[in-house]
Amino acid sequence: MATMMGPDESNKFGVGVAKRLGADEAILMTGISNERMARFANSSVTVTKNVKESGQVVYLAKGGRRIIGSSSNPERASLERFIELLYKSMMSLPKDEGYVPLPKTGHTYRPKPSHDKKLESAEGLLADFVEEAIGAAESAGARRTAGSLEAGVISHHMMSSTGTFGSDTSASILLNIRAFTDKDASGHGLSCSSTVRGFHPAVAGERAGAHSKMMRNARQLDGEGKTYSVLMSPTVASNLLGMVGEFASAFSVEAGTSYLVDKMGKRVASEAFELTDVGKGDGCLSARTFDDEGQPTQRTKVVESGVLKSYLHNLSTAKRFKAKSTGNAGLIEPGPWNMEIGAGDSTYEEMVKEIKHGLVLTSNWYTRFKNYRTGEFSTVPRDGIYLVESGEVKAPIKGIRVSDSVERMTSSIRLLSKEREWVQWWEVDTPTLCPWVLVDGATVTKAYGESPPQGS
Repeated sequence: MATMMGPDESNKFGVGVAKRLGADEAILMTGISNERMARFANSSVTVTKNVKESGQVVYLAKGGRRIIGSSSNPERASLERFIELLYKSMMSLPKDEGYVPLPKTGHTYRPKPSHDKKLESAEGLLADFVEEAIGAAESAGARRTAGSLEAGVISHHMMSSTGTFGSDTSASILLNIRAFTDKDASGHGLSCSSTVRGFHPAVAGERAGAHSKMMRNARQLDGEGKTYSVLMSPTVASNLLGMVGEFASAFSVEAGTSYLVDKMGKRVASEAFELTDVGKGDGCLSARTFDDEGQPTQRTKVVESGVLKSYLHNLSTAKRFKAKSTGNAGLIEPGPWNMEIGAGDSTYEEMVKEIKHGLVLTSNWYTRFKNYRTGEFSTVPRDGIYLVESGEVKAPIKGIRVSDSVERMTSSIRLLSKEREWVQWWEVDTPTLCPWVLVDGATVTKAYGESPPQGS
């Protein structure tokens, strides 16, 4: 009979196997997730499911060689065989010049559970939340809605051969809803939170429904390739400006796929722009106490008053950059956990009044980079685009594309709002706490002709 093990037992067993084989170092990381999901279309729930998954990541090092592998089989004999094969593969590899040994002294992490336990068994909540969002959208003017709601809990359990041991758990709930009135009239709303208390499905539904109503009879802009002041919602700004956190990965800088190469200590944005990576804090949807190398996570100021203050490091990149780990490993590459864009002192209404000739963007998709080295991108706004003239919203707009670079855009920030919202969805992988952001000089072109492409 197969012998199944719990996460801590599995990690301890795996590290023991690695030591027996002769590994200099070993890390076993077991992740366990429990996710519940509901999808809806035409204002009715179409799919519900509960997915429970577990998996292990194994890191081995020997004589300057190292390797990483993953397995989803926690059975004792299978894990042992997997580690034996991984070790054998490692020994056929050349030595890694970038290898940095783990610290000789490990850490013990025993954080008190702080996640919302209501999200561990959210079956009874999902249907009510979906109905609440749909009802709010229809009350605001929507004729039909579609979207998804996901609630999940994930725990990470770690053990290393150098004595690091610990676990932590985070939870999140995410709603995306699109509302429709006419063929080209749609709106989008989202709400995401690490707690049920901070989750607001009715607000997301009302926004989506209101925008779908306001977008009726939308027209295209006159001319091509003009520049506009652009007021971005937290949904849009977290996608475009939150990318600074991805570009701040020391791995991306080394690889030459970041516009932040050779810019440490230099101005890379407006003085108004502040960006912080947060490992664990109030509201964080992807909270982590320790990174994949067992180092403690922290608050890292990436950009302060427009000046680049830090890259995000693991142990290897930190040594090469003559810096310290920021607790952002990825065993392969460092990256952000949760991003916070600093708040400003304006209201949405005040920001609109400051626009002489511009656009309000509430949602976007298809963000693609033309050149990672320069940070040049394009994105397609949708679900609520409004022309602003002399401080007044004049008309709904459709069929546009924004083309810019991340550095030019962050350097052209004029105002940020007091209020911020957490954003995570398919265009924003890293949870980001973000305000409304007013940027000058964005280039806007037509994305398509009179009608959107099929399937949009």
